[in-house]
Amino acid sequence: MRFFFVFLFSTVFLACTSEKPTHSEQKKLKKEQFTGETMGTTLSISYLDSSDMDFSIQLSDLLIDINNAVSTYIQTSEISIFNHEKDSLYVALDGHFARNYNLAKQVYQQTDGWFNPSVMPLVNYWGFGYTEKKMVAQIDSATLTNLVQLVQFDSITVQNSPPNQLLVTKKIKGLELDFSAIAKGDAVDQLGLLLESLGIHNYFVEIGGEVRARGTTMNGFHWRTGIRSPRANSTTKELQVAVQLQDLSLATSGNYENYYEDKNTGMKYAHTINPKTGYPEKNQLLSASVFAPDCSTADAFATAFMAMGLDKAFALASELPELEAYFIYSAEDGTLKIKHTPKVTEFMDLGKQ
Repeated sequence: MRFFFVFLFSTVFLACTSEKPTHSEQKKLKKEQFTGETMGTTLSISYLDSSDMDFSIQLSDLLIDINNAVSTYIQTSEISIFNHEKDSLYVALDGHFARNYNLAKQVYQQTDGWFNPSVMPLVNYWGFGYTEKKMVAQIDSATLTNLVQLVQFDSITVQNSPPNQLLVTKKIKGLELDFSAIAKGDAVDQLGLLLESLGIHNYFVEIGGEVRARGTTMNGFHWRTGIRSPRANSTTKELQVAVQLQDLSLATSGNYENYYEDKNTGMKYAHTINPKTGYPEKNQLLSASVFAPDCSTADAFATAFMAMGLDKAFALASELPELEAYFIYSAEDGTLKIKHTPKVTEFMDLGKQ
């Protein structure tokens, strides 16, 4: 997770009104917008406010704190220190590292290990981590076998340590953590919660396509976004479907964008690593989009679903009442097909407010 942060601030006054403010508040209500970059990708925040306050410093500081806890690209971050310097690390009980770890543990258990944040050594081996970005010239099966032995999330122990700390310890030398499949979603959630603490209840926060939406837009409609098409050679703006989010979050994982292609064989190596085999996962599933109350959960399950494949992913998504999922997959004849849980149909009805 690279860390580079730029924040641009703009205030846009809109003539249309929201359903919630009073008549006097409608005259003052403005749409505030922030754009920038963080975690190696784009950042966009929109919200409704009438206070004329500039929250950019608070939002920026929060992102800096999160990255200093969980970015594998910052050598002094807590996760980097745990990965490279210490087998045991004290972290704040209510801190960013602990929150990411605890949710990762929960999803790891719910997915029977398909979501595994100890996959970092394999991510680096295949060229998708914090090490040099290059395709593996020649696959060494013996090396992969050894690396898979390091992917043991259960070998990490956590103990409460007064006052208000956790002691995180790894039992295996060489084990490393990677929260990149959950950290963007978590950062989106934390930005949204910060806005709520500042009295903002109508907002849309997006980092690299991961979204959290609350309340409505200025015209009273639910916030809208889209799920990108994984079609080969599609433009960045081409959508498979537009959806609306009624106090929901949305995260998408796909193997159609972040991959290496062997020019000699034409083989594509995607960034979703199967933690059970050690190899980049290759199945018919091209994109997994997850709707959930919070974006960190959606982010983690989207990654797990890509590793699991269509059948296992759809079965699990159908069992979890807090999740809805939209899958794009390749049929045997090469055409794109769609499969989703029933409630997703409601999200695609853009006429509803």
